[in-house]
Amino acid sequence: MLARERRRRRLVPAPVAVAAAVARGRRAWRDPERREAARAAIDAVVGPVAERDALARQHLVEHAVREALIWRPWQFVGARLDGREHVERALASGRGVIASLVHSGPFPGLAASMREVTDRTHAVVGGWMRIPSTDESTERRRLRWLANFEEARVPIVEAPGSFPVLDELLRAGALVVLAFDAPGPDATVFLGRPIALASGTARLAVETGALVLPVWRARDRWRPYTVAAPPIDPRHYAGWRELQDALAAVHTRWIRSRPAALENPLPTRLVAADRR
Repeated sequence: MLARERRRRRLVPAPVAVAAAVARGRRAWRDPERREAARAAIDAVVGPVAERDALARQHLVEHAVREALIWRPWQFVGARLDGREHVERALASGRGVIASLVHSGPFPGLAASMREVTDRTHAVVGGWMRIPSTDESTERRRLRWLANFEEARVPIVEAPGSFPVLDELLRAGALVVLAFDAPGPDATVFLGRPIALASGTARLAVETGALVLPVWRARDRWRPYTVAAPPIDPRHYAGWRELQDALAAVHTRWIRSRPAALENPLPTRLVAADRR
C-alpha cells in the first residue's frame, strides 16, 4: 500500500505537490472549526496580534505542507543544512549530542537530515507510533512515519521509559533527536507563559554531559531544509532547570520569527506560574 502510494506521489513534481498542499491549507480556512483552531494556535505563540488572521491562515498552509512532505521523504535527501559547522563541531567533541527540535515547519525530516551528517543518529518518538489505529487515514500516516525512519536508516526509541536507553546512547557518543516541546510534568516558561513540558533534554544533558544542539526545520517554497545553532554545553549551567530555561529561550526566539509554522503547544498544558 505504502509503496504504491509512494510511486504515485513520485510522479508529481515537488513544486506542484507543495502548491497543491498550499491550496488545501487555504481552503481549510473555510472550515469554522479549523479556522478557530488556527487562531488559537497563533494566540498561543504570539497572542491576539493585529495580524492574527493572516498568521492563522498561514498556519493552516504550513500544516498542509508538512503533511504533504511526510509522504515525500525523498525531498529530505541532500537538503540544505544551514549551520552544518555547528553539527560537526558538536560531533567532533566526542561527547553525546542531543539535537533539540520543536514541532515547527517540516520537522518530520529532521532525523533524516542529521543522519546525513552522522550514522550514529537515533530519534525519540511518541508511543503512538507503535500503536496501530483503526482509522485508515491515521494508520496510513503512522506507517508512513515508520517507513520514513526505516528508509533513512534512523533507529527509533519510544519516549516512554526511554531514559536508560538514551543515557547509554549519549554516553557512547551518539546523536539523539529529541523534541523540546513535548508534553510533560515540568512547568517551563516557554513562549512567554508557563507550560507543562518534558524536561528530558535538559536532564539527560546534565546527567551525561551531552551537548545540546538546537535545530529547526523550515522551507524555501517546496524545498525543506534544516538550521542548526551553536551547541550548548550543560556544564555552563547550574543544573537541569537552568539549562531548560536557556533552551526555552533559544527555541522561543526561533518560533517567534516564524509563528505560523509551529503546532499549537498549549492544549491541556497550561500550568500555574509557580514551578514544581
